[in-house]
Amino acid sequence: MNPRGFCTAGESMSDKEKKQNGQAGGVNSQKPEKKMTKYDLKMQRRREEELRQQKRSRYSTIAGVVILLIIVGVLGWKFYEGYQDKHGAYVTVGEHEVQRSEYEYYFYSGINSMYSYYGTYLSYMGLDLSKPLDEQAYMESMTWKDYFDQQAIGQLKQVYALTDAAAEAGFEYDASEDVNSFVESIETGAANADKSVSDYVKASYGTLATLDNVKSYVEKSSIASAYYESIEDATEITGEEVENYYDENKDNYDSVDYLACKIEADMPEEETEAAETETAAETGTSGETETAGETETAAETETVAETETMSEEEKAAQEAEQKAAEEAAMAEAKTKADKMLKQISDESSFEELYSEYATDASAESRKTNVKKSSVSPSAVAEWLFDSARQAGDTEVIEDTAGDAYYVVYFMDRYLDHTKTVDVRHILISSAAETTEDMTEEEKATAEENAKAEAKQKAEDIYSEWKDGEATEDSFAALAEANSEDTGSSADGGLYEAVTKGQMVAAFNDWIFDDARKPGDTEIVETDYGYHVMYFVGDNAEEWYTKIESTLLSNKMQEYMTNLTDSLEVVDKRGNIDYLHVSETESETTTGTAADTTAETAGETAGETETAGETETTAETEK
Repeated sequence: MNPRGFCTAGESMSDKEKKQNGQAGGVNSQKPEKKMTKYDLKMQRRREEELRQQKRSRYSTIAGVVILLIIVGVLGWKFYEGYQDKHGAYVTVGEHEVQRSEYEYYFYSGINSMYSYYGTYLSYMGLDLSKPLDEQAYMESMTWKDYFDQQAIGQLKQVYALTDAAAEAGFEYDASEDVNSFVESIETGAANADKSVSDYVKASYGTLATLDNVKSYVEKSSIASAYYESIEDATEITGEEVENYYDENKDNYDSVDYLACKIEADMPEEETEAAETETAAETGTSGETETAGETETAAETETVAETETMSEEEKAAQEAEQKAAEEAAMAEAKTKADKMLKQISDESSFEELYSEYATDASAESRKTNVKKSSVSPSAVAEWLFDSARQAGDTEVIEDTAGDAYYVVYFMDRYLDHTKTVDVRHILISSAAETTEDMTEEEKATAEENAKAEAKQKAEDIYSEWKDGEATEDSFAALAEANSEDTGSSADGGLYEAVTKGQMVAAFNDWIFDDARKPGDTEIVETDYGYHVMYFVGDNAEEWYTKIESTLLSNKMQEYMTNLTDSLEVVDKRGNIDYLHVSETESETTTGTAADTTAETAGETAGETETAGETETTAETEK
């Protein structure tokens, strides 16, 4: 017997020969040789042929067994791979094994979010969701699939880092409301897309997604987000920190008042442009040839032909002539600007001269409360925000990009001390329910009725508040129960640190009225409906709140970086290409948890509707 357990034809033949020769068992018995007849030779040949057939049959049997084993092995591996896809680790994040379904939840959430935000503008970004993502370049060393893989890894690291930290801190959070809200949005999206809930979930989050496993991912993200917010709420920003940051970044927060007059140079047309204009006028076709199928215009053809026949010397001479003409035009504009500058004595004289020198005299010359980022061109901004600048300073500044000069008069630089405000409101929407089959008259009637009903409801709520305790707390309770503004209703209708211009016009005008006092109430109408208003009071100055927000963001970003740095992502099966690219070519995007985890828990749920309807997310080949 051979080591494999198979008895070969050669071994059987050897044993038979031993027995025939009397050598079995070590006995050496000699027999007289028998003379071979023709019949004997014929039978011997037949036996040899039978032995050869047996040998071939055995080899065929062995080969068949081996092939069968290979087939079973391949099928078994495929089954194992399928099982691994559903139940095994797709990647590991720290000590956590992440299944493919969970990974794809974050992957497709990223696509859904981008689609919801950019919509049809995705094509301008070089992204076509109808085509494989790994065949579209996001940048030179990264495809769009790599990009969304990167986002998914970033989210996973943050979610697991935060949930681990929450568990260690003993933090508890009931995510049932978040999960229920998500389920409702999924059911609504499925109905609108005319899909079953199961199909809609798979279309939105991958073929391995089910409502149950996606719910568990939403719950985990919600806990992570809640813990993040608890850390954020507990993070203090001192007044000293704000002041120090301002001192180091004054240019970003100071405002300036100034006067500016733009004097544009009368630049000559280039030779090619003149040729095109002339030819177009002659043909009467705006430069286009009469044949629709031709791609070149007559002007372009003529210009190209003329250029090709020009010598290098002629081309150089033409370019020199053009440059000289442009320089002369800029010199003329500079002369005008210098002349105006000499005539300026104060603000009034500047205003008087403006109509004479400005290229566009109808434009506004006076600029007030302007931040550096809003000043154009940058050369003017740098001059205005120079620390040496004094009231009454004047200057002529060249704008090379715009072929113009600016005459600038500096008036003042200061820190805007406008306060932000805190306000509560109860929104009663006046939006009417209309259908396409309604006539214009019917729609107008429906809108009028909806508006009247909204006004009446707002007045009823207002009366209920006045007839009750008439306190801020009682107003907050009514807002939570009645307000249709989902952004503030859960907080009793509260908006904190509202800046000028942040809200719609009528809302803004009411809260920033100079006569406004804490406790003031009123009903204000906007395009959204009727707002029952409650003025809480002034908050910190706008610049202070902006710096405070920046410092808080920086601290939380540092917190998240420290929290996630220790979480190593391992992809043993090579599923995610970008993880295997050198760090010099790819950097993991993290951002703040507020941008990632909170979106996933709530906002993403609402975003899937559009994506599901258009089947541009998980149904797109990854």
